[in-house]
Amino acid sequence: MTVLPRRTLSHACLLVFTVDWAGTGVVVKYPRTEGASEALALEWDHLRDLTADRRLAPWRPLLPEAVGRRPDTGPPRRPLVQTRLPGVPAAPLLPGHPHDLRRTVTASLRLLAALRGATGRREAAADHTADWAHEQLAVLAAEIGRGRPGAGSAALDPLRRRLDDTLATTTLTRGWTHGDFHIGNVLLDEDRTRISGVFDWGNARADGPAEIDACTLVLATREALGGPPMGRQVADVLRRGRLPEADRALLSSHGVDPDSGGDPAALPLLTWLWHVSGNLRKTRQFGRSRRWLGVSVAPVLREAARSAGTP
Repeated sequence: MTVLPRRTLSHACLLVFTVDWAGTGVVVKYPRTEGASEALALEWDHLRDLTADRRLAPWRPLLPEAVGRRPDTGPPRRPLVQTRLPGVPAAPLLPGHPHDLRRTVTASLRLLAALRGATGRREAAADHTADWAHEQLAVLAAEIGRGRPGAGSAALDPLRRRLDDTLATTTLTRGWTHGDFHIGNVLLDEDRTRISGVFDWGNARADGPAEIDACTLVLATREALGGPPMGRQVADVLRRGRLPEADRALLSSHGVDPDSGGDPAALPLLTWLWHVSGNLRKTRQFGRSRRWLGVSVAPVLREAARSAGTP
């Protein structure tokens, strides 16, 4: 048995360990909070849906499978048990192995493009605003309101209007969406030449805006290499009106329209919204953390209010 270190706020609500037996193994996630129990139950559902989706057959070896009983909310709390994927974590590639990192980012973007092609179709984002934006805004309003009384729904009004306006002219691919696709959730083979696994599907959706996975990867990699946090990157996008040219070129070369057929800020803004609401679903500690709110949420809210002319 090996206990995996959980060094970040998003991981603090889980005890995670691997169990090896006769050359095989499983990963066990044990919830420490009620919210974590709910999140693990959803992840169990997502893993079962991934396994059952015949369109994903070519990528089945890269995806974990849920084992045993669904970890319904307790008491008693029950763990999520899933198959252990082969490979080594890709995260240590940052920033000491730039060649391996570039190769991994490129392979990841190719994988995401293949998944979009196999499971998705292009649709008007305006038809999915409730599922893709309003649902996530409700999570944000509720949780930041707990940590900062008076900073709930009203503070999000300019952001809500901006999202409604941008999604009204945006076209995205409705299909399987990981929801938290970054280097830390990717495994590589021993030679570091091929992706051997993708894990942490807790924020996944079979009918999500699939392009946000590629955008998440690009923004998270820039942050991991010493760039600004994602919240400040997206605030800069709102200020300038578009992603930096290097990021736009990287997305375009792997089948993602950085302008999404409409407002160039739509994709990074939606990506950020899914990122922060996903973290808040994992644990309410985020909503109580002034530091996290200050770097991840406040810059985007300020810029949305400024661009709307709101004091």
